[in-house]
Amino acid sequence: MTTITSLNRTTPTTTTQAAGGHYTSTPGATSTAGNGSSTLVSLGTGANDATPQKALVWENRTRSTSAMLMARNFNDEPLSGRLKGLGSELLKQVAYDGEDFSQTVQQAPGGVQADTYDMLVSPSQVSQHGMGDNQIGLTITTRSGVKVELKLDAGNNSIAVEAKADGELSEVERKALGKLAEAFQNSIDGLTEDPPRMNLEGLTQFDTNVLSSVDLKGEIKVNPKETQRLEFHADSKQRTVSFSGPAGSAKIGVDLSQPASWGNKEQQAKALANYLQQVDDAGMRGQGDATMIKMFKDAFTGMNANYGTPPAAAPSSIFLTKQDHALTTGLADFNASFSQTEVSSNPARVTEKDTFSYEVSQKTSITGTSQLDRGISQQQQSRLKANYHTPVKADAVLALTLSPNSQNYRYVTVDDSASASTSIGYDKGALVKASMEMQANQSTRVLKYTLGKLQENHTSPYSKAMSRDLLTTLEPERNGGELLSDAERDQMLAKLNNQIYLKSSPDALPNERG
Repeated sequence: MTTITSLNRTTPTTTTQAAGGHYTSTPGATSTAGNGSSTLVSLGTGANDATPQKALVWENRTRSTSAMLMARNFNDEPLSGRLKGLGSELLKQVAYDGEDFSQTVQQAPGGVQADTYDMLVSPSQVSQHGMGDNQIGLTITTRSGVKVELKLDAGNNSIAVEAKADGELSEVERKALGKLAEAFQNSIDGLTEDPPRMNLEGLTQFDTNVLSSVDLKGEIKVNPKETQRLEFHADSKQRTVSFSGPAGSAKIGVDLSQPASWGNKEQQAKALANYLQQVDDAGMRGQGDATMIKMFKDAFTGMNANYGTPPAAAPSSIFLTKQDHALTTGLADFNASFSQTEVSSNPARVTEKDTFSYEVSQKTSITGTSQLDRGISQQQQSRLKANYHTPVKADAVLALTLSPNSQNYRYVTVDDSASASTSIGYDKGALVKASMEMQANQSTRVLKYTLGKLQENHTSPYSKAMSRDLLTTLEPERNGGELLSDAERDQMLAKLNNQIYLKSSPDALPNERG
């Protein structure tokens, strides 16, 4: 049985059944010094619980499923698991009850007997809000302007939750909040894992006609010296996330203001897979940290999840045809970058740091005065910079120390860049230009040491560029070819689209001719 020592100005006298457990309360003694009272409240799964439970001191006597979860987590979970289920339950309370809620719990002083202990202090003296090492905050703003704030934190000796809204929520708004409960909990669970996992996709999937924005902030104590931090924002125009921790830091921004450039789900999935492959390729080439790469890929995937239904376009708006979409990725524009924490792995040369940084972006421009006179261009870019140590022999184990005998290694510097650009334009409805350009540059510098002495210093540049005029590809009859059937044209456009995606390796660039 879990025993709760609950503090309040008045003494509860009722017993309530809730969520499979039970609440019981008994009057407490009156404090002449504090002019208040205290109560003992028991909550649990039954009187025959085998495991002794801790005596808990509470902020107030409010009965809820959230309080039951707090008691269970405090007794049964390690610090990393003390917010288990609480984010989801707290958001559901706001969604279904529509009322503010605040509660904190901490362990009673050592030696106190839970069934006889009276805490004769005011609730403000036992409040633990903001005191925990692990803190999560969620802010949701509705279209009507109501702001809903949830705060959760957990420490070695406390759990605290708080939910409040600065206005009255409509039934539709409450339902929209409730639909985010599971997503909120998933983001908490991911952030508190070891290593952390970026699970943000669900928080992007809200009805923008009802909710205006969603913001999440988190700080999770990984160890006594290091903290994992996260900041996330989503609204109808943009999604942003930044996070940092022991493995490194990352930033991702997605621009949702130009829905005309979005492709269908199939094309978006293909483009996303290509970008993720570029990240994997960079990780292999630059010997990136696997944990940091996975966190970035998870976040990038979540930020580019379902963009929702685009708003209805004005009759005069420019839209993209099948032909236009063939020359674009179908994803919303974005800027994304991450870097791993620098490591000095060679004590004999501390300036030789192991580093890794990668950035990738996409920008689309739609211009023109009408559908008949329009231009679409898209630019994709990436950059990789990395340094790492590797053994001279592939089967050797690198164990660098101050001893010259250990100083047999290669120090590799990687500096790569890549770009892909497409452009298509129309004049009075006629296609007047269509082109594709790509380039990939790789530079590898290797310093080879034997017994701590430099033996080789070699740089290997490798580059390739291509450009293609696509007018005769899109309209073969211009070059004396036959007019394509609808099926043949769809096949040609699909093949062309497969070739326009960013490629970091010079060997992967398409030929000048299709």
